[in-house]
Amino acid sequence: MYKVLLVDDEYMITEGLKILIPFENWKMEVVATANDAETALKYIKTNPVDLVITDVNMPGMNGLDMIAQMKSSLPNVAFIILSGYQEFEYVKTALNLQVADYLVKPVNKLELAAILEKLSKNFEQSSYHQMAAIFQDDTTEEEIVHLLKEIGPIYLGASTKAQGIFSIPYHSSGQSIYLFLSHQKEESIYEVEFSAPYKEQIQHFKLNLEKTIFYGTISLKVQNPLFSYYEPMYRVIIQGNIHQILEELDLLKEIILKNTPKVSITKQLMIQFIMDVYHLFEHLKSDDITSIIKEIEGMHSFDELLSYIKLQLQDLFAQYRMNENVASVLEVIGRDYQKDLSLKDISKELYINPVYLGQLIKRETDSTFAELLNKQRIKAAQQLLLSTNDSIEDVCYAVGYSNVGYFYKVFRKLCGKSPKAYRRQSNNKR
Repeated sequence: MYKVLLVDDEYMITEGLKILIPFENWKMEVVATANDAETALKYIKTNPVDLVITDVNMPGMNGLDMIAQMKSSLPNVAFIILSGYQEFEYVKTALNLQVADYLVKPVNKLELAAILEKLSKNFEQSSYHQMAAIFQDDTTEEEIVHLLKEIGPIYLGASTKAQGIFSIPYHSSGQSIYLFLSHQKEESIYEVEFSAPYKEQIQHFKLNLEKTIFYGTISLKVQNPLFSYYEPMYRVIIQGNIHQILEELDLLKEIILKNTPKVSITKQLMIQFIMDVYHLFEHLKSDDITSIIKEIEGMHSFDELLSYIKLQLQDLFAQYRMNENVASVLEVIGRDYQKDLSLKDISKELYINPVYLGQLIKRETDSTFAELLNKQRIKAAQQLLLSTNDSIEDVCYAVGYSNVGYFYKVFRKLCGKSPKAYRRQSNNKR
């Protein structure tokens, strides 16, 4: 409700206005009356109001001087003057003070009602824009504090409907919802007590809201990075065992729900996962994986995403089974990439000609043995760079390279940047 202060030295005027004018029709409430300017000024020092309806001629300070003082401390307050005089100087001064209107007594109820209707709409528009500014990126912490200082304890929440003292439309994870502020707890998707630092809390709130919508009801505490579990999954992928991959996906679901990473990170992981599977199938065209990636990026829930991934995997493995010898090579690479591997040594183990094996690998994966080994080593290096504080040299040796310079060269070729730049950029995104 918008707060109204009535100021008039005639008791019957203030009481008559309270009785005769249905202020509640315009979401207004008379919160106080005063019979002189000094009393009114004292009241607003501790009780801000939205509208002051005042007489001009009163004992002591007149209404125009009172308005001038009030505007210095409450610049957004609206004023309506009710006066028994229509002298030019009074009207001129009132206009200079930018009062909402100047009415001559006796007041016409319909005329006053029209003014209150207009002011109510102005209040709503002004209040909406002021409160909406709280959620704008360019609003400073100090400005938010100022906007909230008169509201008191408040909750920040998200809901499927507009509610509370203020609501604003918001879009998250494919859902059109409302962000709201309320003096009390409301039925909501997600809700917290709103407290300083406000800008930081708003960012955390939006992130956790997205997680809540995407993952469901979960723990929202910050967890460790999730890269450490991907390498075992990659080893399963290259073996081509669809049933084991699906079992790993169930485990992956538990790990992700426990850690609740950013939605974008989860989607990136799933895209990387499906792309690794995709590279095992030479018959697939680029359009096939492009459409899958677009679908993943557009997913609105984690369950929806997992179901889609499972269906795609089942479809892929139903269409094609990798050559057993190539699958064996990929298994060795995934398991022993840290070792000094060679196609010649592996071909001896498989009792197959190394040249022919190399041809099979190229046909099935569209990559050479050396390229596959480098891809696996660099993938492992990326995980170590993100999940540990090991030096670049230690990472180089840990993934199977003996020459740091060569490691830098291969890493830059496959990742488009140096290992140091990759680690720095990835850390900045967290």
